[in-house]
Amino acid sequence: MGRLGLGILAALVLAACQQATSPPAESVKPVSSPVSTPKPAPTPEPTPTPAPRLALDNVGAAASPSGFTAFAVISNPTAQTALSVHVEIAEVDTHGQVVMRRAGSIPRIGAGQKEAVALNFPMGRSLPGQFSGSIGEVRWISDSAPDIAQVVSAGFVQDARTPSVQVHVVNNGQASARMVLIAVCWDAAGNIRGGGSRTAMVGPGVAGHDLTITVWIATVPARCDGYGITVP
Repeated sequence: MGRLGLGILAALVLAACQQATSPPAESVKPVSSPVSTPKPAPTPEPTPTPAPRLALDNVGAAASPSGFTAFAVISNPTAQTALSVHVEIAEVDTHGQVVMRRAGSIPRIGAGQKEAVALNFPMGRSLPGQFSGSIGEVRWISDSAPDIAQVVSAGFVQDARTPSVQVHVVNNGQASARMVLIAVCWDAAGNIRGGGSRTAMVGPGVAGHDLTITVWIATVPARCDGYGITVP
């Protein structure tokens, strides 16, 4: 092989070595920018509406010929009407033990109104220490209309032999209403010190009617209130 052939061979070998040692070209991939998806605003949870509740204002009793008559005054501070209100009054002795329980029902307590229940307890072997009350089952309706027949005023009538409370009742209906009338008497400190109840038929008329409720009282009351419940 001549010098010319040796030169060409050397050039070919050198080119082959350069190709073998050169790194392969890297393929460049396009880089896409991340797309940010906005998060939806959280949906506010509705505030639960508190269940309507009645309030037990006071419980007290006064001695009567057959034992004791206990009274509980219930108020309805809600915008709804309470129906079939179950009320329980317990006689408690001086040691805090329940001696006897009596239960009653108030057919209707209108929105923003007060009503009362009177329950009789027989005379026990010893005088009760106190009376306590509790409210049981209640049915609610979305009605704020007042009762058709209502007691609009009440006043104590002083009488040494037969104390009483005179109530003025107005029946806005078209027919006579049978009502359970309850009088509750209070002392100056706001404690129940007596009362009474009766049933009466009240005729219609915006002028109203005056009715008398005989009451049992432990002392001369500071005031007396009247409550009226229409019953079938």
